[in-house]
Order: sequence, then C-alpha cells, then structure tokens
Amino acid sequence: MDPTQLLIVVAIAVVLVGLLIARQFSDYKQQVAQLDPKKAKKPREFGVYTVEEVAKHNNRDDAWIIVQHKETKEWRVYDVTDYVDEHPGGESILAHVGSDATEGVYGPQHPVTTFLLMDEYCIGKLAAGEEAAFQKSQ
Repeated sequence: MDPTQLLIVVAIAVVLVGLLIARQFSDYKQQVAQLDPKKAKKPREFGVYTVEEVAKHNNRDDAWIIVQHKETKEWRVYDVTDYVDEHPGGESILAHVGSDATEGVYGPQHPVTTFLLMDEYCIGKLAAGEEAAFQKSQ
C-alpha cells in the first residue's frame, strides 16, 4: 500500500471514529436532558401495592412495572405511563407492564442514567409477603 492509500484509509477511519463519538455524545446529551428538573412530572404518592393491583395497570395508557432493586433487593413499583412515548427503545417498554420488568430494566441496553431517571417514576413498593406470591406467578 503506498503512502497516499494509507493516508486515505487513516482519514476515513478518523472520520468514522469521529462520527461514532459524536453520535454517542448526542445520545448522552439526550439522556441527561431527560433528567432536567424542569421536566419533572407531578409528584407521585408513595404507596404499598399488591401484585394484583399492579397487574391491572398493563397497557400503554396505564403502565406500571415492578422492579427488584439490585442493591436493597426491595421490590419497587413504578408508574411509567408518562414515559412510554419518550422511551428510546420504543414499544419494548410495554413488554412487561403490569408485571416484573427487572430483567429488562437491568439489561445491557440501558445506560447508567436510566436508574437516575427511574426514581422519578417510583410510586411505591410491593406489600409485605407479595414478593413470594409474585415470584410464584411467574
């Protein structure tokens, strides 16, 4: 390969890497913008829910999920109804509404900022003893 060809290959590689970095930065900025306190939704009441109650909220217009917190192991309930249209993964957020979405939430497709954003949607936790009933129903 002569020096001119090598220079062209290097130039193309630099442009491609630059585009990749710009795209990643743009995605990051978009995720950080979602954390803007000015966009905060109405305050939600923190409650204690049964699996049966959560199961009733299982569609696009009324979407609740249950997620086991990775560190505390507490089963938390999230009302993600207002986030459905903003979800970067599109309709995939609806796959587990009304039930356990732990596996999907902790999937590799979600950036660290997801867990900061989720706090905004936490509305409570599962009632005592519901964890066992929930795990049996799976």
